[in-house]
Order: sequence, then C-alpha cells, then structure tokens
Amino acid sequence: MRMRSVAPNENDQILPDVEVEKFLVNFFENIENERSSSVKTSELWKSHQLTKEEQYIHHKNNLRVMENCVGFVIERKPSIIPGGGTGVLVTKGQVPEGTVVSMYPGTLYRAGEPILLQSLANPFIFRCIDRVLIDGNDKNISKYIYKSCGQRDRHGPYLTCDLTWVTQNPVNPLAVGQYVNNQSKQFPANVAYQEFDIPMEFPFHLRKYIPNINYTSSIQDSLGHHRLTRVVVLVSLRKIEQGEELFSSYFTVVH
Repeated sequence: MRMRSVAPNENDQILPDVEVEKFLVNFFENIENERSSSVKTSELWKSHQLTKEEQYIHHKNNLRVMENCVGFVIERKPSIIPGGGTGVLVTKGQVPEGTVVSMYPGTLYRAGEPILLQSLANPFIFRCIDRVLIDGNDKNISKYIYKSCGQRDRHGPYLTCDLTWVTQNPVNPLAVGQYVNNQSKQFPANVAYQEFDIPMEFPFHLRKYIPNINYTSSIQDSLGHHRLTRVVVLVSLRKIEQGEELFSSYFTVVH
C-alpha cells in the first residue's frame, strides 16, 4: 500500500484548490476542443466505444494538446532505475515548479467498503490522508470493478468518468500517476501528491475525463447526500526537465 508521509492532523496542499480546479478545467476543455478527423464529436461522450485504432489516434492527439496547453508531455516509459519497471517520464518540454503534472486514477473506497480481494498482491493501492483508498490497478478484478462502477454512474449515454485509463492509450494523458515510482536517495522526489474533491459545480461535460469513480454510487451516499469524487494530482516540487523521470514523496509499507 502506498502511504503518504503526512501526519493525520496535517494536509498535503501545495496548490490552492481553486488552482487545481482551474488547471483541470482548462486542460479538459482543450482536450474537448480537439477534433480528430477519425473521432466524431458525439463519440467523445462515449469514448469506451471507440475502436483501439481510434483510441490510439485520440491519445496521440491529446499528447499534442498537452504540449500546446501546458508546455510539456508525460508518458509511461521504462524507468531509469535498474529493475524499476514502468515509470513516468517527461518526454517533451519542461515542467515548471508548482504545476499539476499527473493524476492518480482508480476506484475510490471508503471505510467499510470491500477491498480485501482487490488489494491482494496489488502495489497500486493508495491511501489518502482521511483513509480513502484508491485502487489504481489497471488489470484483473480492479479493472473490471472500475469499469462496472463507471457504467453504473453514467447519465444515459454520457459518462461521468474516464474509462480509458485502464488501456494503453488513455484519452486523458494525465491519468498515469499510478506508475510514478517512489523517491530514493539517488532519485529524490520531484513531485508530491495532493488530494482534491471535484466540486458539485465542476462542468458536467468534462467529468468524462476524470479517472476516478466511487465504489459506492457517486450520485449519493446512504444519507442521500451527493458523494464528491476524490482525485489525487501530482504537483511538481521543482522545475523538471525533458528526459527526467517523475519520483514521488512516498514510501511503501506492508500491512
């Protein structure tokens, strides 16, 4: 389980919530405005129905959108750490200090919700400060549960979360934060995680790019209150140059 080195009575805020929301809305609007010749506008609401080829083209287009919109591109690549598996690297441009760099996708679990089976041998379980758990595994039962919950909370044909991050070509190219490796003495952290709850007034037409969904209905909780969607963003702690890998301020513990 990935656990944050932040005391329970503290918070992890690096950027004001309004700045995180502003970044996400601006980035998603730029993706929304991208019109690929192979993807009809109406299909953008139903990205799970795209063919693999269409999704690949859309992903590549959105990497270009990322470069034009924020000035850098991040992608999953082999880690520069020997034996480090997959990492996330800045493949184009330069990341300024204090910038949202990526997002940690996955299904959100709160106290009492069943996650034992999904958590077995799963290195992608992330614990938030308030003990909300995020399962960022894009394979096996974790993938099935996420897609099932995403279909459950859709409004007619309109999705309220991104179903494509569990593939090799996510429509939202920020949604690769689960592959960011932990810091080490040789590679100190250059990003840190920050929690953010998507507000009620977040534009509905952009929710299909949010790579998170609640295990229990996102529409309302047991008391009838609207359940907000938690997202976790990675924020740069310093300027990050092209070719550098992202490393987070986390350590792994065994429960």
